[in-house]
Amino acid sequence: MNTCATSLSAYDPLPASAGFCRVFPGFLTAEACLALIAEREAQPFADAGHDYPPSYRNNMRQVWDNEALAQTLAAALQTLAPACLSLPDAAGQVQPWQFEGINPRFRCCRYEPGQQFQLHQDGVHWRGPAIRSGLTFMIYLTDGDAFEGGDTVFYSAGPGGHEDGRPAQEIGRVRPRAGSLILFDHAIWHAGAVLVAGRKHVLRSDVLYRSTSAAMTAAHSPFMPGHQGYVWTLARLAPGVLASGGRDSHIRVWRDDGTPITVLQGHTQSVLGLAALTAQTLLSVSRDRSLRWWHWPSGECLRTVQAHAAAILDVQVLSEACIATAGADGLIHLFDATGQRQRTLTGHQGWVWQLAVLPAGRLASASEDGSLRIWSADGTCLQVLAGDQPLRTLLWADGLLWSGDVMGQIQAWRPEGDRWCVCFRHKAHRAAVRRLRALAPGWMGSVGEDGQLAVWKGLAVVPSHQALLPNFATDLLPLRSGALLSSAYDGGLRVHEGGNNGLVCGMGKLVAATGGQAPAGRPAPAVAGLCRAASSLPH
Repeated sequence: MNTCATSLSAYDPLPASAGFCRVFPGFLTAEACLALIAEREAQPFADAGHDYPPSYRNNMRQVWDNEALAQTLAAALQTLAPACLSLPDAAGQVQPWQFEGINPRFRCCRYEPGQQFQLHQDGVHWRGPAIRSGLTFMIYLTDGDAFEGGDTVFYSAGPGGHEDGRPAQEIGRVRPRAGSLILFDHAIWHAGAVLVAGRKHVLRSDVLYRSTSAAMTAAHSPFMPGHQGYVWTLARLAPGVLASGGRDSHIRVWRDDGTPITVLQGHTQSVLGLAALTAQTLLSVSRDRSLRWWHWPSGECLRTVQAHAAAILDVQVLSEACIATAGADGLIHLFDATGQRQRTLTGHQGWVWQLAVLPAGRLASASEDGSLRIWSADGTCLQVLAGDQPLRTLLWADGLLWSGDVMGQIQAWRPEGDRWCVCFRHKAHRAAVRRLRALAPGWMGSVGEDGQLAVWKGLAVVPSHQALLPNFATDLLPLRSGALLSSAYDGGLRVHEGGNNGLVCGMGKLVAATGGQAPAGRPAPAVAGLCRAASSLPH
């Protein structure tokens, strides 16, 4: 492959305060770009909508591994990329990391008119505790003269705006030019603008960095060795025992003090949901479309069912004889203890992200279509609670049904006879709420794509405790010690311990808590008048 790495005139499209971002025009020759496009077009592209929500991205893409290509590009990149970065290791300790190369897992993204990649941050790719990605690597294969729209646009904050309420502002944009390489910090918020006309191709990977000291730190840290890639989900298995699952397709079982117990292997793609069926039986669901039963003490996979036609996002236990799964195909399936499908619940018009078990054998579901649905024990849709934002998480706790949406809002519904009324609504995060968890009676925890972990008491509008993680926070779980365990998109499992000044995160950044009153300049949410009856729709 021909590159022009020796004669580049680089420029920085963003202010230095935003983080590292640099464009290298002509990193690849025009001929090399055309050859790559032809090579990829000879292979089928997949719709990203099967594995990513349409509110996030709707383009086509390919994923493949190519060590030779990675080595060729790394040789050209070595004198251009930062030789050293200060980055957190898997345990959260900031270390010096040295340039290592290019992630050999490549993604070719193709955009047609109407397709885009919404505002987001990029995740960290881990190749063991001593090698991690530090920068996003992207080459524009198609020139901007061949299409309309499709710029890479950078923003000052995520979808929920700044902490003081200001909306995110555009801070720079890059017009794609064939052969141009752009490198930037994973943490910079950015989007691929909608393509208006034409067709756009980009080649995506990551710049890898190595740290010898990170490996030594990890070897003596709790919850190590950890996952390679994001940790998506946590679950309590038994007193003092929990499980984690994520991008590396493994399920790791731990004691609450971070001592590893076992690793469950069998899934072929990201593990997205976990639930304890019995004291020794664990259920898992994955992007590989399967539902698995595990005898976790022995590590044996007892049963596997191909449960959905798309990624499975959640699994919940209604009883030992009834298991519910929710998928990106918009369906909810009910299975018996032997894995036989008993019923399918239809009605949602988008991904079903999470389920919640309600009293009297009922089930609630939260969807990308913005609605909550209440289902009877026999699978009848009793009510639809309509909303205007895609939902990500759902929780039944303290007699209320709580939901979190992509704009960072938490909302609570109270059942009143045959109606459900909104009794609380608050902008709790500056990006999507990833998970809500009941911590103790009257206490709830939330984590979000803004990297925030928050602990809430009752219907308070200001969290009692907060902690800031280095990347998307994905889940949290209370530990027997009274501390909290969080998981994140950077692959970290972090213990947060209580202290006199709020929640002390031993491996994250402490954010001072302010007590129970709304801070100056930010009004408490209006609750009066929010009550509205849910529509009762036929199944």
